[in-house]
Amino acid sequence: MHDLIASAFLDGHLLLRPGHPGGVRVGGARFKELANASRGSAIPAWAADAARQAWGVNLAGRTVGQSILVRTPSVYGYVRASYEINLGCNFDCEFCYLGEKRFEGLGWEQQKRLLDIMADAGVLADCQARTGVRGQRR
Repeated sequence: MHDLIASAFLDGHLLLRPGHPGGVRVGGARFKELANASRGSAIPAWAADAARQAWGVNLAGRTVGQSILVRTPSVYGYVRASYEINLGCNFDCEFCYLGEKRFEGLGWEQQKRLLDIMADAGVLADCQARTGVRGQRR
């Protein structure tokens, strides 16, 4: 797994760390620098410094290919999507129009395929697994 993800986001670009909140905005020229770097190139000093300051991760001596997944900008323009793993909501709103809640869903291979499709479309996802207990999330 990569330490960082570089991705287009709305009208700019971000450096993100999987599993960590927040991100670092980077300019178009810096994003292009990462996108055009060979996998064996050393991580640019500005990117290593940003990772150290934002997440406390030391990328000294690492290569772009080892540490940064540079995502190709999507032709679709998507940046966020919601995927309810259990095909239902755990809340019990009085005004809900969905009717009876049946907590069914996709098998693991179908879930992986859906997540791959979303990633290929350029979605930056903030996934939350629903536990099945009202108001509780993991």
